[in-house]
Amino acid sequence: MSTSASLQCGNTLVVFDGPRRLAWRTSPSGDYAPTALWPSPAQAARVLDHLYGGGCLLVLLEQERISVPMYAEEAERLPPDVAARADLTSDGVISELHVPVLDWMPPALRERGLRFLEDSAGLLDKSPDLLLPHLIVEDPPHRPDNLRFARLRRPRPFSDDRLAPVTDHLFTADVPVAAMCPAGTATAAAHTWESTP
Repeated sequence: MSTSASLQCGNTLVVFDGPRRLAWRTSPSGDYAPTALWPSPAQAARVLDHLYGGGCLLVLLEQERISVPMYAEEAERLPPDVAARADLTSDGVISELHVPVLDWMPPALRERGLRFLEDSAGLLDKSPDLLLPHLIVEDPPHRPDNLRFARLRRPRPFSDDRLAPVTDHLFTADVPVAAMCPAGTATAAAHTWESTP
């Protein structure tokens, strides 16, 4: 699997706006060092040229705040341009680089993406984890319509204690089945089961 911040799928450019944005290199001694933060101004311009030229753009968001953990000695080797674009916290052993989400997008598109993140967070808070898909996708219509935001959810191991919220939701809450995946700004990518009697 690729660890690049962007991936071309036919006419669709997929951008991973998350920890993948931080590029690393390995030294001959085996040490890791952060080298760059995607996108550079030229890379951002190419993404927007693709979008405004009619190409499709899917932006995959993983979290509301991008945090990349690293050892303090790795953080000391951050290039100045990366350090200038992000905040760094450290306890002296472990450091975290905090990168602003969607900071490479024009303000109106960034606002749309942040609004989707907020809406999807509401969906995640309201529904038991096991009932949600791995990908939550922004509903159309929006302009430009060749841009879509989606939120990746990391799979969690199944455990018995994760069933309790599901049973509460299905059998004790006054929530119709269709409300598990409501129409709105953020909905589940696949929810054909909504119409199942």
